[in-house]
Amino acid sequence: MAFELARSGALRPERGDIVLFANTSAEHPGTYEFAAECKRRLEREHGLPFFWYEFCTVEDASKGAYVRRQSYRLVLAEPIESNPNGYRSRGEVFEEFLSYQGMLPTPMSRSCTAKLKLYPQHLLLAEWLGATDGPAHDGHHADRRFLTTGEAIRLYRKNGGVADTGDYRKRVEFMTLQPPSRPAQRWRDFTGAPVRPNGASLRRAELWGRHAAQFVTLLGLRADEPRRVRRVLSRSFFAEDAPRRKCSVRTQPPGERPYFPLCDDGVSAADVAGYWQGRAFDLDCPDHAGNCVFCFMKGTSHLAAAARCADPQRVAGAPSDIAWWADIERRYRQERPRRDGEGTSRFGFLGVSGPTFAQLAEGDAGKSSRFASGGVACDCTD
Repeated sequence: MAFELARSGALRPERGDIVLFANTSAEHPGTYEFAAECKRRLEREHGLPFFWYEFCTVEDASKGAYVRRQSYRLVLAEPIESNPNGYRSRGEVFEEFLSYQGMLPTPMSRSCTAKLKLYPQHLLLAEWLGATDGPAHDGHHADRRFLTTGEAIRLYRKNGGVADTGDYRKRVEFMTLQPPSRPAQRWRDFTGAPVRPNGASLRRAELWGRHAAQFVTLLGLRADEPRRVRRVLSRSFFAEDAPRRKCSVRTQPPGERPYFPLCDDGVSAADVAGYWQGRAFDLDCPDHAGNCVFCFMKGTSHLAAAARCADPQRVAGAPSDIAWWADIERRYRQERPRRDGEGTSRFGFLGVSGPTFAQLAEGDAGKSSRFASGGVACDCTD
């Protein structure tokens, strides 16, 4: 979609059009290589700024105490192992989100999409649409962390938290060890394309309220995905209520207008596959993997089968390896006394009744359940 719209002139850098990639740090290695090549070509051949961004947290004062709140950072399309401003690919961003949230996402609550992709995107767009030089410094200005693990536990108890202290300590520790602030960044340092020369403003644009900025989002949903298109359009109705103070829907700002060029042009999955045939590069990702290889949305049968499939690009100890998911689930799942008072209920990626990722790693999908057959994992972006 991006290449065709850029070629036709529908995407225009002089208007301020940009391309975005949200890095969860849990993508397939082939996804990173493909997205990096897309970035290079769109910037070099069409002058379109292509920004990669990641969720992060920063430390700030709130109501007389230091707390963590969500933010984002721009990253380069190089691994952090070779460049300190590069992207993370070993689950670090995903784990910081879990430590911040304090619980695992599930098929019933796909919070990873909102917090790792949509909310950081809103913060980024507020700065871009405000015509700033780049993301401003975020967090306090001290050079040390104030929110220790012990202080986080104290605040947790003060706010009514009831989890076991040792259990909560394990979950919150990763977040409290992260940098306390995000330095100011400049757009031009994170793109090879020219950036519009109107960065004199220090004000972010308003994305919420009665004076919310108006902008268009182009989504690559195809004509053979009508259900997903309808879902995004229905979300727009909720967004119309967003300016109201009591509205809790925050996944789409009221001024965002989504459009679906591929759907409008009747493009199908077969058309997309045909487009890439014979081109100089393509997404090198096994059919069973997808971008987020072991997303819990795929269903236990698929996940157990994928764990048995060979993948030469799999990185041991990273999210392309199911062992990483099993370890994360073990460390971040919540345990509560059963309602009948006998034993303990463990809340994992698949709730209480679903199998654990440790079982899936052994190829055991567990007994048949409502999670046996999943959907298209990228449905989560809806």
